[in-house]
Amino acid sequence: MSFGTDLPIILRWWLTLVALGWIGWPLTKKIFGGWDNGGYLLSKAVGTLGVSLVVLVVGTLGSKPMTWPVILGGAAVVAAAGWMGGKNKSKIDWKKLVVEELFFAGLLLAWTWVKAHEPTINGLEKFMDFGFTQSILRSQRFPPADMWFAGESINYYYFGHLMMAVLAKVSGVSLAYAFNLMLATLFAWCASMSFAVGRQLLGKMPGVGKVGGAVLIAFLVTLSGNLQTIYAFTKGYAGSEDNPPPFWEIMINPLNSAQRKTGREVYWYPNATRFIPWTIHEFPGYSFVVSDIHGHVLSIPLVLLLVAMLVNMFGREREAIRRLEYVVYGVTAGAAFMTNALDGPIYLGLLALLFVTRNFQFSTSKLSVSRLASNLQSISKFINFQFFKPLVIVIIAFGLTVLPFVRHFKPFVNGVAVNCPPAALAGKTFGPIIFEEVEKCQKSPLWMMFILWGFFLYCGLALWRMKEEDGPAKTMLLVWAVFSLGLIIFPEFFYFKDIYPQHFRSNTMFKLGYQVFIMMSILSGYTIVKALTRVKTHMLWILGAAPLLYLVTIYPTFSVKSYFGKLNQERYQGVYGLGWMEQRYPDDFAAVNWLNNNVEGQPVILEANGDSYTDYDRISTFTGLPTVAGWTVHEWLWRGGYGPISARAEEVRQVYEAADAAAAKAVLTKYRVEYMVVGDMERQKYPGLDEKMMQILGQIVFTSPSTTVYKVVI
Repeated sequence: MSFGTDLPIILRWWLTLVALGWIGWPLTKKIFGGWDNGGYLLSKAVGTLGVSLVVLVVGTLGSKPMTWPVILGGAAVVAAAGWMGGKNKSKIDWKKLVVEELFFAGLLLAWTWVKAHEPTINGLEKFMDFGFTQSILRSQRFPPADMWFAGESINYYYFGHLMMAVLAKVSGVSLAYAFNLMLATLFAWCASMSFAVGRQLLGKMPGVGKVGGAVLIAFLVTLSGNLQTIYAFTKGYAGSEDNPPPFWEIMINPLNSAQRKTGREVYWYPNATRFIPWTIHEFPGYSFVVSDIHGHVLSIPLVLLLVAMLVNMFGREREAIRRLEYVVYGVTAGAAFMTNALDGPIYLGLLALLFVTRNFQFSTSKLSVSRLASNLQSISKFINFQFFKPLVIVIIAFGLTVLPFVRHFKPFVNGVAVNCPPAALAGKTFGPIIFEEVEKCQKSPLWMMFILWGFFLYCGLALWRMKEEDGPAKTMLLVWAVFSLGLIIFPEFFYFKDIYPQHFRSNTMFKLGYQVFIMMSILSGYTIVKALTRVKTHMLWILGAAPLLYLVTIYPTFSVKSYFGKLNQERYQGVYGLGWMEQRYPDDFAAVNWLNNNVEGQPVILEANGDSYTDYDRISTFTGLPTVAGWTVHEWLWRGGYGPISARAEEVRQVYEAADAAAAKAVLTKYRVEYMVVGDMERQKYPGLDEKMMQILGQIVFTSPSTTVYKVVI
């Protein structure tokens, strides 16, 4: 396999993105008219978002969504939204635009090259992400069918997977390729959009300095890590769930002769995201390496659109903010909610805080009682509808956007629980506030918190002290810092209750911390660039920042090498992601291909169900055909309890190990099963499987040496 072989597919994918970018550019220019080339680097995300929203609405209304008429209609709606009210007269630098397009294409090609060294769509949650998207591509209407819970729809945040499905459909690229190309696209979006945000924040700096600073911001957001890389300079430690030893207790030179001979590495890159015991604190640089195209990654372009709009509204002097911006902000926040739940509320809350800050017009460098008293008059604006009007517009736009989704969604978070509840209140509930047992108590050691967030704290304090940088950009960034501090502190006292017993606050910390990392990476890059423009004034701070910056920026040298190995043409495997299945399960792979080529719509299939993160439910995953019962823990979460999935798992067993046809037929009829699969995984899972009984229940429509597909005959 060579890169040249993949190039035509990559080119087709890139041209699809270019087309969607041009569709979304008129609307982008209306919002970001003061940015370089009308915010061209943001236009691909705008176009993809707009078309996907139209597809969602049409599908929810009952029409078949993933069709060319619907997609072309969506493109027309997005283009019309950009041209309504007259043509935007933003000055376009066509040479710079070509450079920007080549910049994006270079990022796309670069991460495609990296990903092609390990393209396997297997492991972690790749089955889930692929299955969601494949189901969406097959859907006759929305919400799409849950491929692991026949008869029910996906009860999870799937809008990001819908965007991936739209790109796959428009490009005509098989999902086996599109899955990995989507990861590269998210990488390119993350880097190019954060670059655009950084370039805008740095304003009137000289060209080279502004571009260099924007590159630094893009790198910090996209590839950097945290200070946990300091453990690379120790003898290391084993495991990620146990309490890691303080780095100063194991600080010895790891590169001794024995380690050189064995090639042993003392630093394992996932530990940077599992450092505080029983929690998750992931960031984009890790996400792009482990390659799960999960909601928090799919939401990155939406989040950066929201960030860009905040910069546009609050990061520069402006006479007024147009109603269109509020509407688009609310719509984008709604899309973020449907992709990665907490992202929507987070950026609604940040917008509200920025409005309050702008309303009171406090100085960011000093707050005093006298200053507070002098601004009391502005409190009257709180009862003035003109103050609330923008937020009302945003919330209405948000609500209308999420309406097609929430009508069919059943929340699986039970409320907000108190971390370390008082013994007197244990087991009690007051409205949405839950006091669980006293044992539900986890606190983060301060030194570990510093390892995770120390670099950002150092930069935030420096920006606060930079009096010569007073201005709207600084004010906005410091509000981000205060807001981020609140997101970091929140899981120390509260968490959103889900099904996980020991990791009860991990999802809360994960989803909040991910946004902190993005916002504070932008702030940190901005602060470093501003400090470097006044080296003499900030020399001492720069000397302190240098080792911290070094530690966070070396993260990809460990993660990329560890996951992808040595990057060269000899180890290049290609973008195609199902080669592993063709080799490991050739007969199952043949069955998947037969079903994909011969079965229309989404009839129900039967296959062995199994534990999450295993190779079970491989047929439903790669066909998008719903099976009776799928990955156990995932359905446990989505269905709000273990009972529904365990009951179905038992019914699946009853069919495969049926002693009489009547009992098996009852289950098959109940779930309207049309196809049954018998392969090695079914024989392994159900030792009492009687294949003669399968022949009574159905007729063979496909067979290979070890895998047979039966069409149910009842």
